Amino acid sequence: MENPFKNQVLKLRRTAKLTQILVKYGFQDLLGSQSKRPSMEGVSLPPTDPTVYERIRLAIEELGPTFVKFGQTLSSREDLLPALLIVELKKLQDRVPPQEIDIIPYIEEQLGINASESFREIKTEPIASASIAQVYKAVLADGTPVILKIKRPNIRTTINSDLLILRDIVHFLSDYSLTIRQINLKYILATFQKTLVEELSFVHEAQNIVQFEQNFRGVDKIHCIHTYEELCNDEVLCVSWIDGVKITDKDGLLTYGLNFEHIVDNGLELFLTQVLEHGFFHADPHPGNILVTPEGKLSFLDFGAMGRMLLSDQIVLEDFISAFINKDADSLLYIIKKMAVYIQIENEKNIKREILELFDMASTNTLENIDIKAFFSKFSNILYQNNIIMPEHIYLLVRGVVLMEGIGRELMPGLNIVEKIEPYIEQIIRKRLSYENLKKESKRKLVDSYQLLSQAPYTLKNIAQRLEQGDLTVKVDNTDLQHLQRQYRKNQSTNRSLALGCLFFVSGCLVISVEQYRILGIPILSWIFFLIGISFLILAKLRSLRID
Repeated sequence: MENPFKNQVLKLRRTAKLTQILVKYGFQDLLGSQSKRPSMEGVSLPPTDPTVYERIRLAIEELGPTFVKFGQTLSSREDLLPALLIVELKKLQDRVPPQEIDIIPYIEEQLGINASESFREIKTEPIASASIAQVYKAVLADGTPVILKIKRPNIRTTINSDLLILRDIVHFLSDYSLTIRQINLKYILATFQKTLVEELSFVHEAQNIVQFEQNFRGVDKIHCIHTYEELCNDEVLCVSWIDGVKITDKDGLLTYGLNFEHIVDNGLELFLTQVLEHGFFHADPHPGNILVTPEGKLSFLDFGAMGRMLLSDQIVLEDFISAFINKDADSLLYIIKKMAVYIQIENEKNIKREILELFDMASTNTLENIDIKAFFSKFSNILYQNNIIMPEHIYLLVRGVVLMEGIGRELMPGLNIVEKIEPYIEQIIRKRLSYENLKKESKRKLVDSYQLLSQAPYTLKNIAQRLEQGDLTVKVDNTDLQHLQRQYRKNQSTNRSLALGCLFFVSGCLVISVEQYRILGIPILSWIFFLIGISFLILAKLRSLRID
């Protein structure tokens, strides 16, 4: 069990570091009206004069792994943040210097084994180093090459304290900024925290690897890694070694005598299979996480973060694709409402017009000229402009498609991504229109209708009884009205402060002719009134900033 007092001490230390870094990069205004600001002594600004967005990136990089990962999460949210900030956030790299670990005693302690009995060799220098873990190559006692993924000591404590600080920052910004409230940064942070906690658990990652391997059992186009369960726990993960090259390593692929188009086709097919059939897909399929073996098989790496969809989510996604293919704006808007976790559309005619423009964007460009990234960016902008927040798996899916398209275009600059995806869309349509599916859907709807009708008499009887007893109440939850009420109360408070400030200031002027002890020619009573008045005026200004 973690010591909460120790967590708070670490949080205070990290907060001090955060404060120093914010001041270093010129964000001292975020520190509020603290009476004591951190000293700038010994702190130097970068040699150049970077823009505010560059300074944000530099500050994030210096703050460490948790903030870098949060920045990377926000870098895919083009629907929420300014384009120039997105450009800077995309530069964030999850690379940190290796931490010195006495690897063999560490493994023996964590796994409770004699390393010489389980391993023939363990390389003491890591072959890769990231914020959460370091990767080592090893050889089992039977000669099988493996990978050892070792969690950095104390990283969980550091990340937990960082998450507490991030939560404080987001709550502070949400209180003081209407824009932050509109983009629902609290929801984004909550989702990020859940994902990061999952990444911290090697037990969870091992389960993901097992499920992924089961989903593709018998599929010849993929080489799935597998775990060595007896050599795994929450701090150490032992998985099979894959001989291969990065999927975008053209020279390596040519050395293997492989066809680029064949590799691209397989990559798209495997990713779409994960999404449309399994509802369990790799959340970060960048080139470094996909290897190609000498036989041309693809192997996905790093299963800390996975996208998940329920069967109902997959059905709604298929509905979305069908409505888009049929250019049915009304159906598409209905499905978006059904998918969204938060929605507050002010003008439905406008959003329908924007959806039709999206259809035109797809139909007026030739297939090979469609910029998938720009297309999704426009769709994201439609969501943002209409106060719509989709579930996290949708954003992960969009990111995955964009990454896979980027891999495809690197191997095949003239890649026609839509043409490659069309067979899978046609497969969805055939599946939806198949006799078996129509029979299943009809049966499901019939069962739902029967259950609704069978429960109706009891529901109506219950309503009638509560109406007779005077217990029937209607609860109206109007968050906008509540927000306006809060704003009205804050405005009243601000106006009172302004009035009092002016009153004391005028009072100071009125008594200025009174004979009494003077400072700089002004009576001390006037000084007192002036100071009180100025205090109220400052308070009014602070309250007005909070309203904004």
